[in-house]
Amino acid sequence: MLELSDAIGERSPSRLLRCINKLLERRVQARFSDTDPSFEEWMALKLLFDGVAENAGDLARDLGIASGATTRLIDSIEKQGFVERDRTRQDRRVVLVKLTALGKRHYLSKVPDMVDCWNEIFEDFQTHEVVQLITLLAKLKGAFERTAG
Repeated sequence: MLELSDAIGERSPSRLLRCINKLLERRVQARFSDTDPSFEEWMALKLLFDGVAENAGDLARDLGIASGATTRLIDSIEKQGFVERDRTRQDRRVVLVKLTALGKRHYLSKVPDMVDCWNEIFEDFQTHEVVQLITLLAKLKGAFERTAG
């Protein structure tokens, strides 16, 4: 298990995760031109495409942003024609966010670039190490979700 000496300094898990997240955001955002939607907008399209999110609350949770920022994000990608809002027939208070055909095409057009980005990052990794890393990150995420309270 983690020792006190592991929780401080360069090898602190929380420090490493924060640093990796910041480096990843900068690296990936650099792949989006000024005329592209932002990486955050693309991530929203990804979450909708993958079926992970279907409404503003889901997007806010997965992107880690406030509800006001989520509304602005949805407004922006709706204005670009990438999504549409759809009130459900069962409960008009529930508003689903659905990808349009244009939104799907835009999302899919950036996937090869994102895969290239990850392949650059994983250049010095063996395939089994990448698989192991993804497995361990999923396990870590599950542990956080299980112990959230």
